[in-house]
Amino acid sequence: MDPKAGGGGEEDDCVDSGAETGGSDYSHLSSTSSELSVEEAQDPFLVSIHIIADPGESQPLQEAIDKVLAWIHPDLPLFRVSERRACRRRRKPPKGAQPALAVVLFLQEEYGEEQILQLHRTLQQPPWRHHHTERVHGRFLPYLPCSQDFFTLAPGTPLWAIRPVHYGKEIVRFTVYCRHDNYADSLRFYELILRRTPSQKKADFCIFPIFSNLDVDIQFSLKRLPCDQSPVPTDSSVLEFRVRDIGELVPLLPNPCSPISEGRWQTEDHDGNKILLQVLGGHLSVCLGDPRQLALPQTL
Repeated sequence: MDPKAGGGGEEDDCVDSGAETGGSDYSHLSSTSSELSVEEAQDPFLVSIHIIADPGESQPLQEAIDKVLAWIHPDLPLFRVSERRACRRRRKPPKGAQPALAVVLFLQEEYGEEQILQLHRTLQQPPWRHHHTERVHGRFLPYLPCSQDFFTLAPGTPLWAIRPVHYGKEIVRFTVYCRHDNYADSLRFYELILRRTPSQKKADFCIFPIFSNLDVDIQFSLKRLPCDQSPVPTDSSVLEFRVRDIGELVPLLPNPCSPISEGRWQTEDHDGNKILLQVLGGHLSVCLGDPRQLALPQTL
């Protein structure tokens, strides 16, 4: 929990929303395509999330996110909050709807139970709100009941959860929930976007290593939902991926992909989640800046 400390987790039989495998030893980057340069394989902003807030709400949401991420690392600008020009009416989501996007923070348990509970209390204060508590399946129950709680900042934004971990480094993990029948197609789609294969792979869950240093691991994962559940796209949030060779990529995508601004294209995955593609040009090293400094669309 020291902002500059590392952390990790261990795999068990407790299957939850993409958080059951917190292990973070990715010294074996054999899962990364051999075509990737060292810089591409270690881009900390390869994946980021943009949140679009109603007018006047961006600052408190950005501050809330930054405060929580500081528990992992004091300078980790993986989220950008901007504002719409005007408020919009929202459709009420179906009862029991599963948001399609989540952020799971794995925190070292060696610093003690109290520090994890302290962050849990932070997530219970505005603008955070409790979303749901997940039931645990399997032989092992979490030693901290709060580790099954999910929170959110605003309608249409990702779920957030915290997990204690037992070894390795601390982790920021982006998780996309997939329809049961679309999981295999979604896996191929994100392999294409990320230009790498998962380092861990199960029938209903996989992890892509995105970035790793002495302090933290950043991961992207897919979680296959049961047949009777359907993910709901987060209409106020969008994932952005840094890509090269957009001309070669577009014909391979399952849905239309079109430019929305200079250097940015938009498409959808198989479940209707909007995806932004930031096209990198020249040497990647000049593009490794804070993604918050880049222009964003006002609407999703």
